[in-house]
Amino acid sequence: MSLPLRHALGAALLALIASAPLRAQPRGQAAPPAAALAASYVERYFDMYPTRATEAGQHDHDSLIEDFSAPRIAAWVEFNRATLASLPAAAKGASFDDRLDLSVIRAQIDRELLDLDVLRRRDRDPLFWTSPLSSATVFLLVRDDLKRDAALAAARQRVSVMPPLARAAREVFEVAGPSTVAPEHARLAAAQARSLARFYEEGFAQAFPAADREGVQREAQFASLALDDLAATLEAVAKTATGRAQLGSRYAEVFRVGTGLSEPPASVLARAERALLAKRMEVAQVARSVYGEVTGETGAPPEGDAEVIRRVFTAIGEDKDPDLDTYTAGWKRNTVDVERFVRSHKVMTLKDPLTLKIDVSPAYFTGQSVGGVYAAGPWSPEASTILFLPVPRTGAPADEAAVFYRDFNRGFNRMIVAHELIPGHYTQLKYAAHHPRKVRALFADPVYVEGWGTFCERLLLDLGFGNSRARLAHLKKQLENIARTIVDIRVHTSGMTEMQVREFVTRDAFQGEQLARNMWMRTLTTAPQITSYFLGYDQVKSLYEDVRQARGPAFVLRAFMDGMMEMGPVPVSEYRKKLLPAGK
Repeated sequence: MSLPLRHALGAALLALIASAPLRAQPRGQAAPPAAALAASYVERYFDMYPTRATEAGQHDHDSLIEDFSAPRIAAWVEFNRATLASLPAAAKGASFDDRLDLSVIRAQIDRELLDLDVLRRRDRDPLFWTSPLSSATVFLLVRDDLKRDAALAAARQRVSVMPPLARAAREVFEVAGPSTVAPEHARLAAAQARSLARFYEEGFAQAFPAADREGVQREAQFASLALDDLAATLEAVAKTATGRAQLGSRYAEVFRVGTGLSEPPASVLARAERALLAKRMEVAQVARSVYGEVTGETGAPPEGDAEVIRRVFTAIGEDKDPDLDTYTAGWKRNTVDVERFVRSHKVMTLKDPLTLKIDVSPAYFTGQSVGGVYAAGPWSPEASTILFLPVPRTGAPADEAAVFYRDFNRGFNRMIVAHELIPGHYTQLKYAAHHPRKVRALFADPVYVEGWGTFCERLLLDLGFGNSRARLAHLKKQLENIARTIVDIRVHTSGMTEMQVREFVTRDAFQGEQLARNMWMRTLTTAPQITSYFLGYDQVKSLYEDVRQARGPAFVLRAFMDGMMEMGPVPVSEYRKKLLPAGK
């Protein structure tokens, strides 16, 4: 659920200088080279990506939207190359914290150059264009880091500059060669554009006071028409496109840049395949130990492990909420419970006051999928974090809603609150937002972020939060996470087909058909993001176990958990160097 989450943050130069100790120098003294470089990069980054400044809580760019014209992309690429070349000199004599900031910037430069210079996503991937269009106004509409009238005025201004971006995207793909565009990317981007067009046609104005709605709707209609035109173009492109979403020989580099790991994908795949076998054995053992309790059956469990696993997974799915009100109330109750548990068990220090809001998304988000965590940005750390719950599709028939509530069953919801909220993403993102080194929240390490959330699931279960159904839901999720890594690597390096993905995910990882279909699409559109759950959990859990062993009786859980927040969302390897003696 995390918005892969869906997790880029940042700021403009002025705020960076004003609010971070990194740049706080004695009067009349220039910032050190590392700090100056960091400030320059962040300033240019938000000039390039204004919607990400809004997401960060930095509102100097709210009247702007991305300009992906070829000259501007070329200038941005050259700036990244020049900055990359200057990093070694800037790092000389720099403090540890400044060098760590520069390593974070280097990782982001690698991502920028891969996307724009190697993969050439601007010309080949329509999802590159629909991303800022999709996020253009959502943070202005839902978050409370601006006064409501100022936020609505900014959203109205942002809508007025959306049509040129949509038209520019349409013009790029009207002339794109069929072999350069993957049909899967075009179809998904077209669906996103259609959904956005409907939102700006029907829903956007409903967020405004009644007296303003007529004028707002007239203005938003221009965006809606431009998005509809883009959708029509992309639908036509999808019919003739012959490009491949599978990365093939480029996957190794995409994997390295996306995860920060130098381990070859083939080695990771072998690890994941071994982990899947071990996890199946663990699931079967747990399933047998609670079989009667979970299924209500009085006889002995089936002999075969696969059948035992399927039956207990089916049983936990039937322990579900009957309707949206009960489901929402359950989430809120779980959140109260998990906060109390973390405080009473001294799991970690929570920042007070708790600035967390949980609800379903506002009704005016017509046709939009906006479920997920909307965290406070590092330049608005006191803002609320908002969790919009995933919900059944509006108007979904009863059987479709029942499938949703089986997937988001009570055991799953009890378990996942530790991942998404406390002490997982909400807590980690809140610490990151308050961290003085804001560039680290701006370019958060994805493996650390998802590894932390997944580790928190298991930790709280082991400490006693949850029940047998919650533990089985967690184990099912771990099977899914391992399968994600196997699928991502196999699809892109060995030609695994959609049918093979669906068969593998449902048969070997015991997941449902809908999740299997989603996994296929996610690996084609977001590789290697879906590997970060397995990889991150492996890193954080291993570090936890190694620190416990090294500290022995002196190990204090809260000290470890708080310590994992001290440097911000940087690679787990940096925490390993900090928390363990050399060579451990």
